[in-house]
Order: sequence, then C-alpha cells, then structure tokens
Amino acid sequence: MPLELGIWRIDKGVQPVEFGTFNLESRLEDILSENIEIASPNWLVIGRQVRTEHGGFIDLLAMDQDANLVVLELKRHQTHRDIVAQLLDYGSWVARLEANHIVQIFDEYQKRWKKNEIVSIDEAFRSKFGISMPDEMNQSHELVIVAASLDQATERVVRYLAGEHRVPINAVFFRVFRDGDREYISRA
Repeated sequence: MPLELGIWRIDKGVQPVEFGTFNLESRLEDILSENIEIASPNWLVIGRQVRTEHGGFIDLLAMDQDANLVVLELKRHQTHRDIVAQLLDYGSWVARLEANHIVQIFDEYQKRWKKNEIVSIDEAFRSKFGISMPDEMNQSHELVIVAASLDQATERVVRYLAGEHRVPINAVFFRVFRDGDREYISRA
C-alpha cells in the first residue's frame, strides 16, 4: 500500500505546503550524511561513496548500536526494481568486511568528508550511542533503500525477500516540501 504524506500550514486558514523533489541526489546524500537521524536515530555514518571491490559505490554506509553495518542506497525519485539487485550486490560485499577494513572505511570517510573532526571509530561510536563498541563488528547487516517512493515491482520484490527469505532489506521514504523560501523534509 503506497504511503502518501501531505503537510498543511495553519495560520490565516489552511494552506497546503507544496510537494517537491530534490534537484540532486547528492544533496540528499549531503543532508543524510550530516543528519542520519532523519533516516534513523540508531545509525552512525561511517562511509560515503564507499567503493566496493566490484566497482560499485555505496552511497552511505552506517553502523548500528550493535556494530552491524547498514547499506543505504539513495534515490531522489521513485525507484525501479534494479535497485534491489544493486543493494544485494553491495550486501554480498559488506557481509565479508572485517574490522580492519571497516576502520579503514571510517578513516577514509573522515579524511574526505569530515576534515576537521577526525576521531577514532571507537570514539565516534561511544559519542553516538553512549556505549563502548562491541568486540565483534559486522555480525549481520541491513540493506536500506532511501527514496521518495518505490514502484510496485520494487515493493513486491522487497516484501518477498524480507518476508519469505528473511533478507534484511527495507525502505525509508522521504518527501520534500516547499513553503516560500523554506524547505522541509519528512520521512516514513
């Protein structure tokens, strides 16, 4: 069942707030890289545009409070079912990552994107979650599509994989609204 979200401004009567889209996928990536709590308060971004050994690029790589990895593939518009194959490919690579490679990904992320905020992955984890990092990292992983909407085929495939085969795949939906010069982002 598709999710439809609307926003109305209440001041001098009720006025609908205009729905829009991001002009660039990289803009959504910028926003989520700095504010991942928009997608989930339980994630810490540890990588951005992470190159896999298969030549792909993971938009955002995050870690949850159990030190498991979360692969986020961003689409600013409606998705197509090809995104599921892309995520599964990324998942096959992420599943084999060991602690030293995860630390390397995090260090590269900081050097490229957080130039003045360099900390260890342990410090970042403790700061985000208020606990020490578990001894074991990447015991499982999650695959997440971040998009304005899913087409019916993608939704069907995601439900099938998650329900019938227990593949850890899910979707986070966002909408952008414009009210004059202001923009708002919502998620579901």
